[in-house]
Amino acid sequence: MPLVMMCGYPCSGKTTFVEKLQKHLEKMKKNVVIVSDDSVGIDRNSTYHSTQGSEKEHRGDLRSQVQKHISKDTIVILDSLNYIKGFRYELFCISKNSKTPHCVVHTDTSPDTCHKWNEVSSKYEPGLIDELVMRFEKPNPSQRWDNPCFVVGIEDSGVEEIVSQVADHLFSVGAPRPNQSTQSQALAPPDFLHQLDISTQEILDIISSQQSLGSTSFKIPGIESPLSFNRNVNIAQLRRLKRQFITYTKAHPPSDMSKLKENFVQYLQSVV
Repeated sequence: MPLVMMCGYPCSGKTTFVEKLQKHLEKMKKNVVIVSDDSVGIDRNSTYHSTQGSEKEHRGDLRSQVQKHISKDTIVILDSLNYIKGFRYELFCISKNSKTPHCVVHTDTSPDTCHKWNEVSSKYEPGLIDELVMRFEKPNPSQRWDNPCFVVGIEDSGVEEIVSQVADHLFSVGAPRPNQSTQSQALAPPDFLHQLDISTQEILDIISSQQSLGSTSFKIPGIESPLSFNRNVNIAQLRRLKRQFITYTKAHPPSDMSKLKENFVQYLQSVV
């Protein structure tokens, strides 16, 4: 089920929105898991102030929790600053790899209001809020990892409407199409490269032998249709084509290893 990424300044109302969204989704009988700074147990001031890599480790903990809980049966809401666009991209890839939709909810609250609310909660040192506001990378809906982006003002009267819009979106869109960067490659057998080299070399030997006799059409054992060239191809060119085919096939192993020769013949026919 979907991933909801909260995003906003410290004390901007993210948790308030998450509580409203969680209640709304649970009324719809949905299973909801909240991943947050509190759930992974950090001290905000020491983590976000640190220059020793603590914040990077914290993002790794959040990412691990999202990966642990994201599934077809669970809606994961990440209630954290998520102010770095690179981190939001990583989360987008996790969502896409899990074949589930995502969205970003940006709590657009002024720094002055954040300071005011922090005086009540005392979650952050005042100077740290200003520092994090300066670091904040605002979501950009033109980027696929920040789209769709729902902008909400927690003090506005339309918060409940945004909650409904987010919930409606989560179940009105299908799973995103995975691309090569988020697809697991098919596992090839241990002797795959050896089979690939032998199969392609056998075909080169047959072509070379029959070309020396003046033939431009080649019958390859095990292949129904003959291979035909409209020009003479020397051995150096054939080896170059073999290397190109092997490079491509290593990155895209076929599910049926018995079709290696057939695939190579089709490749040669298409390029010569």
